[in-house]
Amino acid sequence: MARKCLWFVTLFLMWAGRASAQEPAGPPAPQSQELPVQGLLPTPPPASAEVPAPPVLPAPKPPLSRVLSQTPMPAALAPAIETRVGFSTLSRVSSPNNKILFKGINASVTGQSSDRFGAMLEVSYLRASNVFGTGQSNKVFTVLGGPVFYPYRRNGLVTSVHVLGGAAKVSGVVVLTPSTGGFLRGSVGDVAWAFGTSLEKWFTESLAARVDIDALHTSFYNSAVKVHGEYDLRATWGLIYYFGGRRGGKFRSFAGKQIE
Repeated sequence: MARKCLWFVTLFLMWAGRASAQEPAGPPAPQSQELPVQGLLPTPPPASAEVPAPPVLPAPKPPLSRVLSQTPMPAALAPAIETRVGFSTLSRVSSPNNKILFKGINASVTGQSSDRFGAMLEVSYLRASNVFGTGQSNKVFTVLGGPVFYPYRRNGLVTSVHVLGGAAKVSGVVVLTPSTGGFLRGSVGDVAWAFGTSLEKWFTESLAARVDIDALHTSFYNSAVKVHGEYDLRATWGLIYYFGGRRGGKFRSFAGKQIE
């Protein structure tokens, strides 16, 4: 009986050892693995790799105002401008034995487009008081304009010749014929013109004196109360102020002197 029990225990131990030898091993313990950080920071390229150059973008265009301010302007041709204010006298002969002397003011503006040529606009108002002892006054108002030619310009002296055309209004006393006697008042507005010459003397680059002598043609009533044209001698003494102009990048005065 004891042998049977010992043999049974021996078989049981042999079976238990074989069962433990064939039992599969458990799952391996988990190992921590580090995730790659490629998504967080860029991987620097290898030293031998060639880095592509960044694309070249076109430069922004400057604003138009800056372009215009930086672009050099070509030399312009602008007329020189002078203004004149003067005192005028006009001698008018209404009949062989009667002469009327007018006095008044004369103002003009002249633009010089070159050294030889220019254009003038002139306005004058002349008046004669107590005509023929009548206590009445005669008046001559003219607006004329036209070209000016400068033949001489040297050492501050300038001569010019002008031809002007426009309109005139003459009003005042009309002397009647000796057989009728007395006088009437009348007014005539008609075309007028003048031609003459002038002499300028420049004292500075912007100030000068000028004398003009003109033959002025206007229309008025004669002793037969008929409108007729008449040439009268007019003299004007005035002062000129020069505003200046630019020709070829330099200032040039009417006296022919350059102002840098």
